[in-house]
Amino acid sequence: MKALFFLIPLIGLMFTATVVRADPLGDLIDHLPIIPDPTPLALKPIAKLQEAALSAISFVGKPYVYGSSNPDVGFDCSGLVQYVLLQSGVKRLPRSSLEMYENSSPIEVDNLVVGDLLFFRTSNSQINHVGIYVGEGRFIHAPSSGNFVRLDKLEQSYWQKAFAGGRRVLSLE
Repeated sequence: MKALFFLIPLIGLMFTATVVRADPLGDLIDHLPIIPDPTPLALKPIAKLQEAALSAISFVGKPYVYGSSNPDVGFDCSGLVQYVLLQSGVKRLPRSSLEMYENSSPIEVDNLVVGDLLFFRTSNSQINHVGIYVGEGRFIHAPSSGNFVRLDKLEQSYWQKAFAGGRRVLSLE
């Protein structure tokens, strides 16, 4: 008889446990965190732009070579931009800085992200120079014959006077 008193509560516990665990998958799903975008960061447009900017930084010191987009030889401004954007999987842009300008979207200076392009009018009213924004008001570019790929600040008076605007080649959304 004593054994029966011990078994009745155990049977009740087993029945209750079975009822509570009726939908364990549903309970688990209800407690999973919500992940807004499962796309790996490396595949997002912002990561590709950042990769292009880092690649451009790696070419600091390479000689300016007019018409070149060859890292073994050197670069002109648009050749550097075209090369690093293509190698980073961003997109293939036209060869000239003016055509790059025409094939990108305007972006306010306050909204620039690493990898955006900066365009300049250095000798006339037409866009004729491009660089890649690397953050904190700085950009990488191949300035002119006799020079090397280098890092400059947008706030320098020469670049401020020539600045035509920032542009973005990818939608970040």
